[in-house]
Amino acid sequence: MKIYLLVALFGAIGSVLRYGLYVITPRFFNINFPVSTVIVNLIGSFLIGFCVIFFNKNILPIEYKIYIIYGLLGGFTTFSSFSYDLFGLLQNSEFLKAAIYLLISIFFGLLFFYFGQKIAQNI
Repeated sequence: MKIYLLVALFGAIGSVLRYGLYVITPRFFNINFPVSTVIVNLIGSFLIGFCVIFFNKNILPIEYKIYIIYGLLGGFTTFSSFSYDLFGLLQNSEFLKAAIYLLISIFFGLLFFYFGQKIAQNI
């Protein structure tokens, strides 16, 4: 039962961090584009890529991996917001923005995941 409570706690922390970025991001980017979701998911992709290698290289309890990857980063990243934003762009006939959003999210998400792994391998 303890593991479930800690995953929930770390997930709540991740969600609060995501919300904080959603509040702060529009102050820096005043454009009609889901920048907040892109930033959150790219940071999350990088950190998950890093953590996968880091936790596999270091002898740490498996619970730490669960708390960080499934709890904290699972609460931080958001595929549902990505889907919601993409669907909204498509509904508003903003097809070019939707295509750019899709490509940025997927291509750079994979690239950031890869960079996270490479950095963790070199530590």
